[in-house]
Amino acid sequence: MPLIVAPPPQPPAQHAAPPSSDSRSAVVCVRASGPRPLFFTGKLTPKKPGSKPPGDFELPLKANVDQCNNLLRSKVADWTLSVTTPGFKACYLPAPEFGQRVTYSAKATARGLACAPIAKSPIGSWK
Repeated sequence: MPLIVAPPPQPPAQHAAPPSSDSRSAVVCVRASGPRPLFFTGKLTPKKPGSKPPGDFELPLKANVDQCNNLLRSKVADWTLSVTTPGFKACYLPAPEFGQRVTYSAKATARGLACAPIAKSPIGSWK
């Protein structure tokens, strides 16, 4: 009579540690849908009036393709992120969560431009 052996038990699932408060980067992705041309824009807003930090960007979005950008933490400025298209009011995204990769969906509809978070995951440290 053959002996049936059960497979060894699987180790418990490892959950990623929450991002630390000193995380230096964030990854923000936007996935567009629909035929209208959309743009993912980011701007560093200085904390001190009169200064102009570098780092502004405007990226065209393609339908059903994630467009990602790595954002670095700044001590002298804050990130302002938005999705724009001509003729519509901009859709502003929340400030980046450093230590996280966040993906948003963006779509231009008859009611206007709509953005919503669709995925969030921690990124590893690269210090």
